[in-house]
Amino acid sequence: MKFKKVVLVLTEDTDQMIISQAVELCKKFKSKLFVLFIIETNKVARLARLTHQKTDTINQEIEEGGWKLLYLIEDEAVENDVWTSLHLENGNLMDVIKKYVEAYDINIVLTKRKDETQIIFVSSPVPVIGL
Repeated sequence: MKFKKVVLVLTEDTDQMIISQAVELCKKFKSKLFVLFIIETNKVARLARLTHQKTDTINQEIEEGGWKLLYLIEDEAVENDVWTSLHLENGNLMDVIKKYVEAYDINIVLTKRKDETQIIFVSSPVPVIGL
């Protein structure tokens, strides 16, 4: 099995434990690793309503945390000679994933196994591996 292009999907509640697993998998298969952090706009709006904060404030906090996570992954990938491309997007989880799969000709999606990501396993246009 060969995975030429892999996308690792991250959200604000992603566990950092999957970073090493994703990098090792890409190293083993000599894959290009696209790392996609998605700020889910519907969750931001819901959180803003519940906490009475501005959506811009919440969005900015999540974006800052997202870039920190993306740079952590990039550091580990560089140490392991894995090619990476970092991306941060706002939108609906599956819409953004489908856009990236098509735009970058992705072969497989990596994500954390949890209830919130179940939609990815069901709706992805390419195979998904849960880490």
